[in-house]
Amino acid sequence: VGRGVSNGVGQALDASDRAIEGLGAMVGEVASLTVTQSFVASLPRIADAGGGRLELASAERNETLRDVDTLSLFGESFSLGTSVAEIKVPVVYRYYIDLEEAWELDLQDGLCRVLAPRLRASLPPAIQTQHMEKKIENGWARFNGSQKMQELEKQLTPTLVQYAEEASLMILVKQQARKSLSRFVHQWLLQQPLGKDLASVGFVQIRFAGEEGGWGDVPAYVQLESED
Repeated sequence: VGRGVSNGVGQALDASDRAIEGLGAMVGEVASLTVTQSFVASLPRIADAGGGRLELASAERNETLRDVDTLSLFGESFSLGTSVAEIKVPVVYRYYIDLEEAWELDLQDGLCRVLAPRLRASLPPAIQTQHMEKKIENGWARFNGSQKMQELEKQLTPTLVQYAEEASLMILVKQQARKSLSRFVHQWLLQQPLGKDLASVGFVQIRFAGEEGGWGDVPAYVQLESED
């Protein structure tokens, strides 16, 4: 009998513990939902870029597009020369998130994790035409350099659009974007009347929708105290 009573009490305690854990998880989910809803509701008022976009990163690169055309007769034994068309131009790539897409914020132990909308390139990139350089070279028996330049000019914008979304460039700008967005989020936290827990957040982690990997693959940025 004693053993049955003991087992019954143990089962009851286990059930109680599970209920408390479940309640704690529900409270955490509700708290995160409340913070996310409050953050999303305030976005139109605090966004610093128009059109429902928040610009987070930019990169400027000097791009070179080159078209080389060599013509020979009798195989490679008799060369008619080479035509070269080349364009060099500075290009500014900008990256933003759409403020109307889904957000998720989660606060735990002084850490704010933000799953932000996908980071996208503003297209087309900004071509600095005032600094563009063009060069044409015709081989001794070639006269199609101007034609090659016209073809290269038509390819310029589509090619730069592809460059804007290259993985190597996206890796670089995402780090800049994470830092920018972490400051953006922390300033919002400091302005909220939702309790001292928000203002005491010391770290912010940012991931963008569609990114591979998990939270362990992105840095947590230390947030400095406001100067106000």
